[in-house]
Formats: sequence, C-alpha cells, structure tokens
Amino acid sequence: MNERKPFDAAVRRFVDEQAAVAVAPPVGATNEERVRMARGLMMRALESRVSIAGLPNGVETRDVEIASGLNARIYLPPGESLPRPVLVYTHGGGWVIGAVATVDPFCRLLSEAAGVIIVSVEYRLAPEHPYPAALEDTLAAFDWVAAHAHEWGGDASRLALGGDSAGANLAAVTANRLCGESRAHALRAQLLLYPATDHPSADHPSYPENATGYGLEANTMRWFWELYAPGVSADDTSVAPLQLRDVPVLPPTLVTTAQYDVLRDEGIAYAEKLKAAGVAVTHLHAPDMGHNFPVSPSQVVRFPQSVQTLGEIAEWLKANLVAR
Repeated sequence: MNERKPFDAAVRRFVDEQAAVAVAPPVGATNEERVRMARGLMMRALESRVSIAGLPNGVETRDVEIASGLNARIYLPPGESLPRPVLVYTHGGGWVIGAVATVDPFCRLLSEAAGVIIVSVEYRLAPEHPYPAALEDTLAAFDWVAAHAHEWGGDASRLALGGDSAGANLAAVTANRLCGESRAHALRAQLLLYPATDHPSADHPSYPENATGYGLEANTMRWFWELYAPGVSADDTSVAPLQLRDVPVLPPTLVTTAQYDVLRDEGIAYAEKLKAAGVAVTHLHAPDMGHNFPVSPSQVVRFPQSVQTLGEIAEWLKANLVAR
C-alpha cells in the first residue's frame, strides 16, 4: 500500500474534534453500558448536523413493516418515470449500533441523485440479537422487496443489494447466498461501501496501520465482531465472505475503500477476489480519507471527497441498475 502520510487536513481536524468530545466508557463498564454509549454517540452525530447541504425535499419516505419486528424505510425519488429500480440497503455500525435514522441523509441524497428507490432495513442488532439475526433480516427484506416492489412503483426485475461497513458485509453475504442458490435472477447490482469481509484475526496490515486516530478504531471493530458473531468460526463465509473458495455468479459490483480505514485491506482483497472470479468490479479508493466518510451522519457531504464519492456512487447505480 501507499506510504503513510497525514490524511486530509480538514478531516484530521474533524476527527480530532470528535475524539475530544467523545466520552470514554468508564473502567469496568459492562458490554451493555458500552453499547448504550456507542449507540448514543452515533445518534448525537446525526442530531449535531442541523443543516446538511443539498438534502433533497422531493424524496418521499414511507416507513413499513416487513414482518413482525422487522421494519424498513422506503425512499421514493421525485419524477414520473416508473417503474424504478430498487436498492435494498443495510446500514453500518458494526452490527451493534446504527439505525435507519443514521443513514437517512445519505439515503435521501443517493435516492434523488441516482433516481432509485431505496429500502433501508432496520435489521436486528447485536448483542441482543447476534448472528444470524441481521443476516436473516437482510434475506427476508430482499425477498419482501421482490414480492412487493410493484406496490410503490418499484421494478422487481431490477434489484440491488448494498450497504456500508457491517451493512456491506450483510449485503455481500446475502448476495453470495442468493446467487449461489440461483434465487437472485433479479439482482442486477451490488454496492459494497467499506465492507467488512474478513475476521479481525486475519491480521490484515490496515488494522495495525490505522488502529487509532482515524475514526473507526481496530479494538472497536474487534469488539463489534465479538458481540455479533460469538463462537462463529473466523473462516465461516456467512460472516467472512473473503473466505469463499468458489465465488458464485454475481452482478456488477461497486467496492469503495479508504486509505485510513482498518477495513481497507479486506475491502481491496474482496474486490480483487471478485475480479479474479470474473465479476465486473468497479473499485473506488479514497487515498486521503478514513472510514465511511461519504455515508456517516457526521460526514455525509461535509467534505469535497464525500460529495464526489456520493456522486460517483450515484452515477455507477445509474449505469448498472437504472439503465439496465
């Protein structure tokens, strides 16, 4: 990888400011207390963005119940061109924190920019609901969208799976399972933003290189894994898709990575693995940014790189989902 250097100066100031106001869990805090604090911190990041540039007013939203205990938010972009393709989206947050609300600004922006309907899934979180709950919810959401898309102007023959970080892990595993079972005839695209594709024990170099000081910290990611998949083998492809021996026939895939991200190397390795298997992969790499910069509620469209990357994601969706 590239020689380490200070990442974008504006982002450096932002990350340092966030670290200065963050409250560390008290010594001896229980997992329950740590989870509660982490979830509160992410929601405060959303609430602190009282003004997000360019947030569209024309995107209609509907909150729906997919099944008992499983909800989602549908984003309907403006315009009369129907039916529209649909992106089933799973938020990040280490399978432990995050919510539909925390990716709401990103989903509004992307829905309008790409002209796609987005179904953002409120999957169950660990540690209350460890693996395989979140994966089961993602699979159920995809099947529900395939059956109900026509009810709100969606095109069930043009579906995509996507997510960021842990949500990208869920999207990737779901796509692999559906395509491996030949159940995803309508899956036209896969959007993997800063995906978690391997267990921390794999010791990818980006873990020690970016362990602290760049937002997502290595020990935090390890803690997420402990809560999400306790007792699950590190080479189980239902949690670590990079461990796949045989890649199924997958649709065009967009993978994004960032230089100063603990998940950088496993994301790059996954993109290369899919390419070697014949998948049409587009890889966007941000050489001066940290984890999840275009998506997180505190960073979405805050920096020029965030705006640019969101635009590139939208254009890729237009080319690989809308136009197909």
